[in-house]
This record gives sequence, structure tokens and C-alpha cells, in this order.
Amino acid sequence: MSGPTTLQSVEKTIRALEVFMHFDRAAVTLSEIADALGWSRPATHQYLTTLVHTGWLQQDSRRQYRLSIRAAAFGRFAIAHAGVPEAVSRHMRTLVDRLEEPISFAVRNGDSALIVERLEPKRSLSVRRETELLLPLGSTSGQVLLACDPHATAEEQAPYEEELAIIRRQGYAVHRAVWMGDAIEVIAVPLMQGHECLGALSVIAPEGRMALDDAIQIMRDARRQLEADLDPGTVA
Repeated sequence: MSGPTTLQSVEKTIRALEVFMHFDRAAVTLSEIADALGWSRPATHQYLTTLVHTGWLQQDSRRQYRLSIRAAAFGRFAIAHAGVPEAVSRHMRTLVDRLEEPISFAVRNGDSALIVERLEPKRSLSVRRETELLLPLGSTSGQVLLACDPHATAEEQAPYEEELAIIRRQGYAVHRAVWMGDAIEVIAVPLMQGHECLGALSVIAPEGRMALDDAIQIMRDARRQLEADLDPGTVA
């Protein structure tokens, strides 16, 4: 079955805007943007020139590019009107209370998974670490998004084919990894609305601190209840 008909020019324009989130500074050169996108300099320049002309980007005296005031205004509008659904935040708070571990909600953002909300448990003594907002698609949440996103391409999925097949079959992902020197365990489940993957819910904890089977069931139950809340026609 063939996929939906899309305009590649629109997809590339969106990617040219999204790439700015991958840099740790506001102003970026043409070469840096081209390298990050994997495009030629002439093609990149054409898209950036269009975005400057339409007011989404600005170019300074050093010929570096940055997001414009229009982009900032659109971002504020999106936060106000298209933020994380209240039902998602509510269930995340419940998960934090039940699992007593950090809960994150990530969405697909080009070739990354973007954490748009993260809730921490309240502990009398804890060490907080800065959350990585952008995660690779090879991360636990990233693989869940790739496995369930109907718009993901075969090329994007190919490096993780075996892992994605397991995620689709069991409905969740469990990974053990090392993060900032610590061994951790991560459980992630997709959040679906119809055929669309809205995002991935995940819990992260030091290895051995969670009762893994219980935590998996809690995350799966939360997904089922949340999907029912987002779609009243769904039977929980």
C-alpha cells in the first residue's frame, strides 16, 4: 500500500526550521545548518532564503541565521493552544505518585524525540539532573515513536528493525543503559489516537529500583486509560 501523498518542499521547510533546536546557540551559519541536515549548501541556502523572506528567520551582519520574532510568537501561541493535553499531564502525575520515579512525555521531532513534559517525584533528598530535551531516535522513547508512527519511513526504521518489531508485538519498550555514569532502566509506551502516534510516555529509574514487571503493567494500564480519555469512543 502506498503512503500518503506529501509535498517534499513543505517537509524540507519544516526540517529547516526544526534543525535550530539541535544547536546550543541562537545564531548558526549556513555550513552548520547544511551539515546538520545533510543537504548541499546551495539547496540549504534556497530554503533558508525562503524562510527569511517569509519572516520566519533573520540573517545578521555576519550572515548567520536565527529564528525571528515571528517564530517566537508562533511558539508562544503553540504552547497556549497546542500544548500537552491536560489528560496526559493528569495521568503523568498519577504515574509519578504510583512509581515514584520521573515520568516523561516525548514527541517525534524530525530525527529526534523531543521531551515536551517531564514530572519528577517529590523526595526529601534528591539530586536533580538536567533533562536532555532532545533524544536520538535510537533511545527508548525514540524507538517507540518510530515503531508506532505511521509516517516513519522504512529508511528511518531500518537500523532498529528487530527492536521495533518487538515493540509493536508487546506494546512497550524496556531498555537498560548507562546515563551520566549510572545504570538505568527505562520503560516506554506509545500513546495512540486512532492511527496517529501522539507521543511516548516513559519512566526512568536506577537499575534495580523498580519492580520491572509491575512497572510495565502500570505503564500499559496508564496508556489504555489515557487513550480512552482522549477518545471517548474507545473501550478501556
